Amino acid sequence: MASYFGLKTAGSFLPLVVRLILAYHHAVMLVEGGRAGASRLSMEEDLELDRQLNILNKPPIKSMHTRWGDIFDCVEFHDQLAFDHPLLKNHVFSKKKETTQASPHKKLMSQIEGCPKGTVPIRRTTKEDLIRAKKISSSSNGGGAGDEYRVGITLGIQDKLFFGASGVTNIWHPYVNHPGQFSAAEMVLQAGTTGQTNEIKVGWTVNPSLYGDAMTRSFAHWTGGNNTGCYNNLCPGFVQLHSTYTPVMAFENTSIISGTQVKMGWYIHLELENGNWWLSLLIDESFIEVGYWPGELFPLLKQGAERIYWGGRVKAGNDAITPEMASAFYPNDDNDHTGSYENLKYYDQNEEFWMADHKAHPQSVNDCKGRYDAIWDDSKSILRYGGPGGDTCY
Repeated sequence: MASYFGLKTAGSFLPLVVRLILAYHHAVMLVEGGRAGASRLSMEEDLELDRQLNILNKPPIKSMHTRWGDIFDCVEFHDQLAFDHPLLKNHVFSKKKETTQASPHKKLMSQIEGCPKGTVPIRRTTKEDLIRAKKISSSSNGGGAGDEYRVGITLGIQDKLFFGASGVTNIWHPYVNHPGQFSAAEMVLQAGTTGQTNEIKVGWTVNPSLYGDAMTRSFAHWTGGNNTGCYNNLCPGFVQLHSTYTPVMAFENTSIISGTQVKMGWYIHLELENGNWWLSLLIDESFIEVGYWPGELFPLLKQGAERIYWGGRVKAGNDAITPEMASAFYPNDDNDHTGSYENLKYYDQNEEFWMADHKAHPQSVNDCKGRYDAIWDDSKSILRYGGPGGDTCY
């Protein structure tokens, strides 16, 4: 309970009640805000949203209602939305690896049932999802009205391309007190220049603008040719393969300061023969193949990535105030105290991995000094990051 509502330390009963009341009213405001947005639509706009939903949500073989409010539909593999993309009409399904049909890790991620053979789970898109997504896409930085800030490290080696990256991070529940804010930990692979960039980013986030609530969830986002792309399965692109795990899942528990650390890893790698980028989760030292982004989507990433980023990202609200990042504490040498990324690796064309240590010369990134900080321990390949946020970046 404490970690869900963003409480940082054990205290008296009164502060606990206050935070619970604030969290309750925050959740009500988010829900009512979504309903109010829907109620203000014109008849034409409402009909257009219904048309889009009919395209996005395929006829399910089975539907699963989660306890956290999402609905996942089991749809026929070849009927999933990804194959509606015009570039994928002649796409040949990649069978490089068999997917592991593992059950969800009950202590890590909230459980959904597995889909029947031949079908895959897709989070059902709602009208409120489309309204929020429209607001996100209308912003130049992809997140709404406020500015975004990164704190972490970036890796780029002259005349060298990366064919994959991985990292294990602890999962937190930062307090996001405005619908326009978000707070995330992410790993990003990128190629191209400003204004013409292809990228894939994965991690966890608290993002009311995207999900309509303040839960900690996993996410995946891609940007391809002509700046097309989206989060998770909100548009055609990502090919879902696993019968249980998807790019967007809710976390059952989050880390506790100086206590139990909830950790998960992400691994993205390039299939050289066709340019497909595969997404795997790292849980209990096992790789779980979730699916892939077809190479046709990424004209600039087909030969490899030029840069890798690990760290936090936040977005300020309309009032320019930034939210908490990770545990909301500034980093020190204690991995149980703040946000951390461990076992940072990059991969070459032979699928051999290399540690992102001092020999790779990663560069520190801090777009909001004074509110966040990061410490890079290159001897152990560990990044520690976080901070309380606030109203002024230096």
